[in-house]
Amino acid sequence: MKRNAKKISNKTTIKMESAVGLTLEVGSFTAFKWTDANTAELIVWRVTNNSLFTGKKNTALRAFELFVKEKRLDGKVTPAWVKKKWENLRQKYKDIKSLSMMGGDPLVTPWKWYTVMDQALSGELTVAHSLLSNLSNLSNLSSSSSHFPVPVSSSGQDAPPAKKRKEQYWLAALQELERRQEERERRAAEREEERERRAADRDEERERRAAEREEERERQALEREKRREQDLLSRQERWERELQAREERREKEYREREERRDREAAAREDRLFKLLETFMSKQYNTS
Repeated sequence: MKRNAKKISNKTTIKMESAVGLTLEVGSFTAFKWTDANTAELIVWRVTNNSLFTGKKNTALRAFELFVKEKRLDGKVTPAWVKKKWENLRQKYKDIKSLSMMGGDPLVTPWKWYTVMDQALSGELTVAHSLLSNLSNLSNLSSSSSHFPVPVSSSGQDAPPAKKRKEQYWLAALQELERRQEERERRAAEREEERERRAADRDEERERRAAEREEERERQALEREKRREQDLLSRQERWERELQAREERREKEYREREERRDREAAAREDRLFKLLETFMSKQYNTS
């Protein structure tokens, strides 16, 4: 820990959120400058609307949707981003607060939102306008320099070396906390981009599968239509063949009946002639 603190303390600047603001790029939204005024409004709004945060599922996100609408930030930031911003502020305050509980002085740290967050989370903020006034003073103070000044004790350079080392330790620890917070924000942005990319891939995959299903349905419909036409043609050909076979059978049966009738008639005539011949021969013999 001491080696890390020593390494971090050698840095000449402290990476902090500038007074001009933070450039946001949320999904497909256009670039938007999140300023200190937006942060101040967020803190005041969160404290004054604490009743909206009941702790139930999705209540915080719905509450921050109301904040986005009230502050006319639609299309600039998402409620999820504002929620993450508030969580980062609160987490950083807790980190610095935990350092102060270990023996450090939180006022030595260069984070300009510590006092405001301390009052907000401890319930000491009652008037929002006074808070905004204090925050505007902090913003004006921070805009005069690209780095935040680090306050020193009233004893100046006469402070004991042990106290200076302690202050350097807390400063290094704060820098480490700042680095971790930036790392968390970076990872959160990467995760958000990854989620959006995966969502886009899923949408593209769904559209591709839908197109394939539609093509398959059309192909199957064409095949069914073709099979129906083939079945209809086959039934028609079979019906014609059966009809022709019936006609041929009827014709054959008709010819057979006619031939049988002719043979029977010829046989009757032969018997009749024979009877007549027999009768005539008997008549001739008797005469």
